[in-house]
Amino acid sequence: MQAEIADQEMQGVDLSHLTTFRMSGSVQKLFKPGDVEEFTEIIKSFLKVGKNFKVLGGGSNTIIRNGKLPLISTSKLSKFKFVGNYVQAQVGVKLSTIVKEAEKRGLSGIEFASGIPGTIGGAIFMNSGAFGGEISQCVEKVTVVDENGILNELDTSKLDFAYRSSIFHNQKMWITSCLLRLNYSTCEKVSERTQSFLEIKKRTQPLAMPSVGCIFKNPKSGYAAQLIDAAGLKGFKVGGVKVSEKHAGFFVNVGKATFENFEMVYNEVFKRVRDKFGVELEPEITIIW
Repeated sequence: MQAEIADQEMQGVDLSHLTTFRMSGSVQKLFKPGDVEEFTEIIKSFLKVGKNFKVLGGGSNTIIRNGKLPLISTSKLSKFKFVGNYVQAQVGVKLSTIVKEAEKRGLSGIEFASGIPGTIGGAIFMNSGAFGGEISQCVEKVTVVDENGILNELDTSKLDFAYRSSIFHNQKMWITSCLLRLNYSTCEKVSERTQSFLEIKKRTQPLAMPSVGCIFKNPKSGYAAQLIDAAGLKGFKVGGVKVSEKHAGFFVNVGKATFENFEMVYNEVFKRVRDKFGVELEPEITIIW
């Protein structure tokens, strides 16, 4: 099995291809398992020797500092199946694929995810949402690899879903697949809602620029983007990282962005909002240090 795991290992991988921010740098070790069994065995091999690692989905909500930590990609775990109004999906299935296929079948409940990049695994990890909807509203069950390397099935009540959070933030478990439940509707109605949400995003968010979505969670009252804008930070730039002038909640890569650029912009935004409004913004993204 060790030989099979070694076959999945890639070294010196260009970091700019792994996340939607397209940051400069490289990853020392990247594993690309071809199926859930290989994915599980790679995780078990790390657990056995007590070595740290991170699972990487679509990279749409992730910033990587220096690429020293081994990464396990879920990009090949992309099988899914619709059965009635249920969707069985592996962790690496793109969220956009599920939205598109649901629209074709007239299945409602996930239209809010129109325009959200990344994978279903990442969406569950952070409980992605928009327009009043969240992925937690669709999840029935999730299959995980636990800290002992054993596959377990958890229903929604055990996933501790909250605003942009889940049990996976605090416990050593890694998603392998999920079961979603959608609602019967019509193709016309689902398409209308899906396209409407997408048009709003196109008008209000810098979708044409490399980014990782909203950097900060909204505070208990108000919106992070409004606070950042009110602090005079729209357009603030260090090197290749800039606070979007279209939506202040986004940082965009305007060319050859580095982690150091990102960190400087992040820290300045956090400090100015805290000093001006007394609000300490919390990250919505995952930063792999």
